[in-house]
Amino acid sequence: MYMEVIAAKLLQFMEALPRKAPQNWLSDFNKGELFLLNYLHTNEDTACPTDMSEAMQTSTARIAAALNNLERKGFITRESATDGDLRRKLVHLTPEGNEYVKEYRSKALRNITKLLTELGEQDATEYLRITQRIDAISRELKFDL
Repeated sequence: MYMEVIAAKLLQFMEALPRKAPQNWLSDFNKGELFLLNYLHTNEDTACPTDMSEAMQTSTARIAAALNNLERKGFITRESATDGDLRRKLVHLTPEGNEYVKEYRSKALRNITKLLTELGEQDATEYLRITQRIDAISRELKFDL
């Protein structure tokens, strides 16, 4: 019962966090166009949409829509794969897309560094340890939402 009280307080706190809290800076890398740009950035600037769909755990239709937007912005290009299958496409990060994602990552790193500096070394280390533990436990549990 006590854990339910703590869980309710944590949920209430998380709902009230400002939009640009550190959790939100980091979660931006896990959704939408920024996820796709970062995925390309960390995968040698090239990937196929199917792999991106699996990594993002979303439909290929959503990936296609996001890629259309990114292409309009000049952040990616698409071309047919070289294996002869004209239906299979490869997505490439453009220099503009690479610069955009590098700038976002740099800003996020600066902001998080400031935050952790204010926390102090001991609390920052403990925060990282607890966050890693939550991640490990979450991978084992099955959540039903």
